[in-house]
Amino acid sequence: MTYFCPVCWKEIKGHDKVCPHCGADISEHENKGFEEKLINALNHPERETVQRAVYILGRLKSVKAVKHLFVLFKQTDNTFLKLEVLNTLNEIGVPEGKEFLMKVIDSDVGIIKRMAKELINSGGIYKAS
Repeated sequence: MTYFCPVCWKEIKGHDKVCPHCGADISEHENKGFEEKLINALNHPERETVQRAVYILGRLKSVKAVKHLFVLFKQTDNTFLKLEVLNTLNEIGVPEGKEFLMKVIDSDVGIIKRMAKELINSGGIYKAS
């Protein structure tokens, strides 16, 4: 089996308690809850893992993840990941998400702009006033 550091995502040995690459305490990560591990996975180098984490955080309605999702949206150039982040923010349903969607309406990317408008107009807490 192959093991990876939950912080820098470099390969480590299964018995390592401290990452030889970044110095992270592996045992500390093992004690974290599922939601915290998903938030940490937003930094994973494999985009499919990040996309799955975003989706699951939405299903969990993770308010803790909202600020991390904002950062991810701003840092990524992957349009499909940005769309997933917008859907997740909509599913979580906090006011900060609405404010973020209002800003995204000014996006230069047409599909992002359309998605933000649709989510705002779709109902729930994002229903246009």
